[in-house]
Amino acid sequence: MKIASVDAYDLRVPYGCEFRPAWQRGLVRTERDFTLVIVRTDNGLVGYAGRDGHHSSVVRGAVTPYLLGQPVASTERHAKVFRNAGGMWFIDMALWDILGKSAGLPLHQLWGSARDSVPAYASTAQLGSVDDRVELARRYRSEGFNALKLRLRRDDLAADLEVVDAVVAAVPAMTIMVDGNQATDLPELDPPRPWDYYRAHKMAKELEERGILWLEEPLARHHRADLRRLTEATTLYIAGGEANQGLHEFRLLVEEHCYDIIQPDCTLSEGISQLRKIASLAEIYGRQFIPHHGASGLGLAATLHLACSIPGETWLEMMYEPPVRAIENYQQLGGIVTSRIWIDDDGNVKPSSTPGLGVEVDETRVAQYVVG
Repeated sequence: MKIASVDAYDLRVPYGCEFRPAWQRGLVRTERDFTLVIVRTDNGLVGYAGRDGHHSSVVRGAVTPYLLGQPVASTERHAKVFRNAGGMWFIDMALWDILGKSAGLPLHQLWGSARDSVPAYASTAQLGSVDDRVELARRYRSEGFNALKLRLRRDDLAADLEVVDAVVAAVPAMTIMVDGNQATDLPELDPPRPWDYYRAHKMAKELEERGILWLEEPLARHHRADLRRLTEATTLYIAGGEANQGLHEFRLLVEEHCYDIIQPDCTLSEGISQLRKIASLAEIYGRQFIPHHGASGLGLAATLHLACSIPGETWLEMMYEPPVRAIENYQQLGGIVTSRIWIDDDGNVKPSSTPGLGVEVDETRVAQYVVG
């Protein structure tokens, strides 16, 4: 089974409202840029992949020529192509989508299942006010979520803790995680003062007293010495890794015990093939492997199958903050992805039993959002 075509489409999907991402303070967005890749084989099977941003020109110039006519199953060989193209490893999920369909198996069964469902947490996307974070937390609880993640990037520690305390009081039965979003280098119009070790340490100690499950991305991603120092100084789980790239970086993060919880992303960090290696390394060193969310219904499905194929405690991050990140405009890309991943009555998510990713795509909707 060989690759017959690799097509990439740059999309612009409207949010329908103003979105203020916590990790890009001061920026107001009304649309989402996304690249959809469709891989077709010589026997008629089709695989899908996608990630944020516009990357079609890179895919056409630095990926497609190396994949055409090659066996779909040569994922290790193709990984070198994705790395050389500057990190186009999200396309790996399309290859596995095809391989699962060819085998007649959902990916978590093809890889070897460790579980048949994963507990989910609702992940906020904006900083918001105390009142609207409380309202959102109550909504999560009413919809069946047992856990949520808050964003902490306000100008001072007291303002962040005010939000945490209000949410803890409003939904005492929920497990709460927090994200400092300090590890990215994205441009900002209103950049806050970055956390240093002492700010991160004080925050960790405050959260530890409040029973928060983990503190994510408390420091810049390459500050490994301070990350290790922080991890050793608190019983609170320290998590991160979504902004790191390449197997070599994750080897250092694991071996140097920079994080208790390793969180790579199958669209940002490495391909899904390589994330399985990182999961094995984390298991060997006794670290938790809890992958980042994956950016859309395609990446979320890949992440879910991955989480179901590894042993140990794990969670599924569901980026969900209506209306800015509702299921329709975020997970389903404005209707291009017709399937829907959602929690069951216990707050868990079960992977699809459909072969491959188990994600249905309406290709007739793609042209509606294509730009360029």
